[in-house]
Amino acid sequence: MHAFTGCDTVSAFAGRGKMTTLKQVKMDKTYQDAFHELGRSWEVSPELFEKLQEITCHMYLPSTHTTEVNKLRYELFCARRGEVESSQLPPCEDCLLMHALRANYQAAIWRRSLQSQPFVANPTDCGWMTDEDGKLAVNWMRGSPAPDAVMQLLSCKCVRSCELPKCTCLSNGLKCTDMCRLQTCQNKAIEEEPVAQQSDSESDVDDIEED
Repeated sequence: MHAFTGCDTVSAFAGRGKMTTLKQVKMDKTYQDAFHELGRSWEVSPELFEKLQEITCHMYLPSTHTTEVNKLRYELFCARRGEVESSQLPPCEDCLLMHALRANYQAAIWRRSLQSQPFVANPTDCGWMTDEDGKLAVNWMRGSPAPDAVMQLLSCKCVRSCELPKCTCLSNGLKCTDMCRLQTCQNKAIEEEPVAQQSDSESDVDDIEED
């Protein structure tokens, strides 16, 4: 439970403390079974992830019968008519899976702490990645944070240059778009020019000239 709800190596859920989860663990067998299984293997099984999804849903809305975080995100967003901060919503399924992998990895380390030479899996297979400098970094999600059509509508309001931490695009690991105020920054995506395709008529002309 400690690893899943946040520890030194695994992030916590915004605004969600450990005491609420601890009370649920004492009363709910689903919680007990999930945390009893966490860390026994280096992989998170689909069955375990289903339980962790259900636990996460109850962390954000104890009275809910929804067991999928994506569905609960939608329900909470609609219930508050869009007037909701992202920190008030549970993580999406993709982010939660990466979080579960990191929590499981840390729990697996703890379970093997008394072994003299335990086998330890590669952290890059368990929710982390290596950055450009070769250092270990958190892999927050595997997919895109939003559909491409939505990503093109995001923008920053930088005036002179796009730099951290002021540029919201850079802060979120995104490229600047045509919607951004500054159009000459170094963070814009480089558009590849389409390769011109030769028409059949042009190909025929080239064949005639070669003859």
